[in-house]
Amino acid sequence: MSICSLVVFTKPQNLAPVEQALEALDGVEIHATDPKGRVVVTVDQPDRTICSETIMGLANIDGVINTALVYEYVE
Repeated sequence: MSICSLVVFTKPQNLAPVEQALEALDGVEIHATDPKGRVVVTVDQPDRTICSETIMGLANIDGVINTALVYEYVE
């Protein structure tokens, strides 16, 4: 099991479409949003490789500027 917490950065005008794209991803859960374009998410996957692939894929979402890993737990 691998659980990671991240902050996803986007422009305020892109916040709604980015949230929708994040919600559509398996294992991704939104916990908080900021009107300035910050989204706090967790990625919960069965292993570290899948978790890493999911995180790397966040950069491909239209409107995502950057992501910052805050926490990682691997069991």
